[in-house]
Amino acid sequence: MKLNLTYQLLAEILDGEAHLQIKDAEIDVVYYDTRLISQGQKGVFFALQGHKNGHDYVKEAYEKGIRLFVVSKTVDLPDDASIITVENTLSALQTLAKHHRTRFSYPVLAITGSVGKTTIKEWLYYLINDHFTVVRSPKSYNSQLGAALSLLELNDESNFAIIEADISKPGEMELLEDMIAPTLGIYTGVGKFYAENFNGVKEHHAEQLKLFKHANICFALEEYASPLRRSKINADLTTMDQWKDFDIYDFTFPKNAALVLHVADFLGVHNKELKEKILELPVLPNRMEVFEGQNGNLIINDTYNIDIDALEQALNYQFFSNERQEKVVVIDVSYVDEDRRDSITEIVKSFDPSQLFVLDEDNVLPEEVYKLKNASILFKGSFRSNLSKLVQRFKNRKHETWVEFNLKAIQHNIDVYRSKLPQTTKLLVMVKASSYGTGDANIPHFLQQIGVDYLGVAYTDEGTTLRERGVSLPILIMNTEMNAFDDIVNFCLEPSIFSLDQLNAFISYLDSKGLDDYPIHLTFETGMNRLGFYPEDVEGIIDTIKNTKTVRVKSVYSHLADADNVDTEYTRSQIDKFGVIRTAFKAAFDQPITFHILNSEGASIFGQEAGFDMVRLGIGVFGYTSRAEKDELRPCLKWKTTISQIKTIEPGETVGYGRTFKAEEKIQIATLRIGYADGFRRSLSNGVGEVFINGQRCPVVGNVCMDMTMVDISNVDCEPEDEVEIIGENITMQEFSEKMDTISYEVMTSINKRVARLYVR
Repeated sequence: MKLNLTYQLLAEILDGEAHLQIKDAEIDVVYYDTRLISQGQKGVFFALQGHKNGHDYVKEAYEKGIRLFVVSKTVDLPDDASIITVENTLSALQTLAKHHRTRFSYPVLAITGSVGKTTIKEWLYYLINDHFTVVRSPKSYNSQLGAALSLLELNDESNFAIIEADISKPGEMELLEDMIAPTLGIYTGVGKFYAENFNGVKEHHAEQLKLFKHANICFALEEYASPLRRSKINADLTTMDQWKDFDIYDFTFPKNAALVLHVADFLGVHNKELKEKILELPVLPNRMEVFEGQNGNLIINDTYNIDIDALEQALNYQFFSNERQEKVVVIDVSYVDEDRRDSITEIVKSFDPSQLFVLDEDNVLPEEVYKLKNASILFKGSFRSNLSKLVQRFKNRKHETWVEFNLKAIQHNIDVYRSKLPQTTKLLVMVKASSYGTGDANIPHFLQQIGVDYLGVAYTDEGTTLRERGVSLPILIMNTEMNAFDDIVNFCLEPSIFSLDQLNAFISYLDSKGLDDYPIHLTFETGMNRLGFYPEDVEGIIDTIKNTKTVRVKSVYSHLADADNVDTEYTRSQIDKFGVIRTAFKAAFDQPITFHILNSEGASIFGQEAGFDMVRLGIGVFGYTSRAEKDELRPCLKWKTTISQIKTIEPGETVGYGRTFKAEEKIQIATLRIGYADGFRRSLSNGVGEVFINGQRCPVVGNVCMDMTMVDISNVDCEPEDEVEIIGENITMQEFSEKMDTISYEVMTSINKRVARLYVR
């Protein structure tokens, strides 16, 4: 903020009663919260009256160096304080914002609507920031106060502005329109937020659209053509179909994606650039962050805003999932108007949570919340509240090393495979080894929600864990143990049978329990030489099964050994062998049997010709195959840590165990909170491995320790607690795997469970 005002000029703008000790002192910054005051900045304090009265904090502002105050009642301050008295301090601040707005002639784009404003603002900024110098509303500042503060950020260095605006009742938008004076607009439409204060949807539309009565163009989806026409707004409309080639349906909010693409296209961003950037739209902080918490709890952190529409989306996500039967909701209403608090709590109660905790101004979590176990806990509140910090106490990690999984990327990858298969082909996703290291339950639940047909695990205990976590999809056990038959039946799991002895043993077990028609899966050897019957066993297996009522063949399958080889001859020979087995079973049984042989690599190449009834996807779901780039798969994993300490190493000094590194010159090193116990192997020692810190690659110095790693940061501007990329946008999974002389499978499954898992939608 750079206002370039004097005390005298501010008094004239506000037309207030001024008692100025000095008139020509300069001010650059507006403060309304003493916690935000920065020493050394030339500021003015507006004593706003909200749920806290700013007049009670003027002395604290004075002690922090403020000497100019805008107030609406008498205050007791030292003699060297200058005071401007106005009738209403918020109105005065808006008057200042309006004056500041008139200094700039570049385009100001305003966004309003019931939901999605901040997402659209941040996404549009990302798409156009290479073409414009953009100033935009901080966070989700969109209220009468927030919009004013946003306008005060306008500056001479920028040439485009994006401002959010929101209303809670009729009559408010005229004030915002007069202050913002937008030249362009985006309208997101009406949801349920604040609807109780309007006489129906039509009035709600009409009040929101008053923001654009003097704007040149308002951008919106075609579904809002009628209210735009009724309000006589000059509109430029788009449809979802216009942007379907950009995979907008991969996004949690596809309508928002369509809108920002339409506006960016209008502003001159080329389609080729849009197609590249749309793949990397930022995930907003605290938007549906899901992670495993302490005491077996699942934490849903949505402490970004308390909009009713966003609240309902979060509740739908929580209650749609079967994961964790106990559903607990914690909402912070400390920054919510009194007339809205009842509406918010009523909506939460309509979902019938197991427990509901409502926090007020004190922001104190009840002790009962800390004692919860094995529950799904949704935290919902304004970004201004303290709740976002309190949520961090529930994270299940002892040190600052974590992996993030992008669920949007996973869904995109699954859709890529679907496009390569016949429409009737089902999807089985392998979630063995804790879903390839992504976690025991979150990914399986997500796969269940987006319509995957089957899950596959290696061992029975993996299947029982999923059942205990509420996963209801069919689960195939690939490596069935004979001593696990009880758990298989008790948890409704489906065993893979790979030998005649095993088949007879399972039939005998079912006979002893008086069970019939139990589903089994038969695996055949076609060239992998691992588990499975041989093709010559087909006739005997068919006879055995036909002579019993205890089992029913649910599927027949085989494994490809070399699907990623550019030479497809071996894979085709396996498919041909499997085709013969398939023909024999189809001839022997009238009931439907599912046949499958393709893995991720195989589905990419042979999906149309050998997709059969189902394919088994594994690492491809997470975006890591030899054909990932060609198939336009998206990597889903980011692995990060933080800096613990920074030291200066003098020439001749050594670093780490074994003293394998000796400094030839003066350098700086950072000690990171990651080691080989986390999965960052010791083979990455002495410059083999690198990390990425604040725009620079930093080589490993000395030997990797069990819990710590040292890196050279001599050319990096950084400090303790800064974030460090292990795998991400700059150091890819492929590069990291190659440096560890392994494959992505092993990297993912080797990340220790003590490393926190975060899931971002």
